[in-house]
Amino acid sequence: MILLTGGTGFVGRSVGRWLGLAQRPHTLFRGRVNDSVALREAMQGVHTIIHLAGAERRGRNRALRTVDLEGSTRLLQMAQSVGVQHIIYLSRLGADSNAAPPLLRAKGEVERLIQRSSLTHTIIRSATLFGREDNFVNNMLRVTRWTWPLVILPGGGEIALQPLWVEDMARCLLACLDRPDLHGQTITLAGAERFRFREIVEMVLEAAAMPRYPFYLRMPFARVLGILFFAWRPHPPISRYFLDRLSIPEVTDLDTVRHHFGFSPARLPETIAYLRR
Repeated sequence: MILLTGGTGFVGRSVGRWLGLAQRPHTLFRGRVNDSVALREAMQGVHTIIHLAGAERRGRNRALRTVDLEGSTRLLQMAQSVGVQHIIYLSRLGADSNAAPPLLRAKGEVERLIQRSSLTHTIIRSATLFGREDNFVNNMLRVTRWTWPLVILPGGGEIALQPLWVEDMARCLLACLDRPDLHGQTITLAGAERFRFREIVEMVLEAAAMPRYPFYLRMPFARVLGILFFAWRPHPPISRYFLDRLSIPEVTDLDTVRHHFGFSPARLPETIAYLRR
């Protein structure tokens, strides 16, 4: 039995579909990830946890502490007490417990908790994921609708990214279930193409038939505008974590997916054609 946390989120919905297609017995954890009683009940008979739950979308450090840190701590405590054998954790490229950005620091601290636990683990550090229900491309378009006839490019849009299609990530997570050679490993996965953020924006706007004029905005001003216009929203389209992503290059080897899982990930232009509809 597989327990999936964060199963109703963007990545979790894709992973759940892949588990269903593969006819792998699984259950979704629908409670609060820091609820010890609910966790213990959900883990009865569970062999492997795919841990996707996180508070990045909320854009608040308090939520990171509650969900990512406290929640993962409780999750690991309960998993060890009931005899769960394996945990697969989806982290972020650049995760480091000493990192300056709060999100990367929180992910790094969760990685350290997992590595110090008695569970066999597989940690995947992921680049930015995109897909039909993502918080990357879709939030980009939401903000662009408000800024007509401009598209704002924080930091000049020069930061390098290697976005990965969410279905390819789900395929990799599923493969980890049957890969004992990845036990105890921390691997990095990213797309096979490297773009500047402005290039991604150009492709997205072209696919969505939304012509705009680029407006280059220095990052400090972008952060101030993000606070003024979006900080009050429960799920802000532009959060401090989104802007942190555009401040640090998110790059690695171009063949990470092929190296670890033997297939080439989908190309960005081929998977965003749906935006025209």
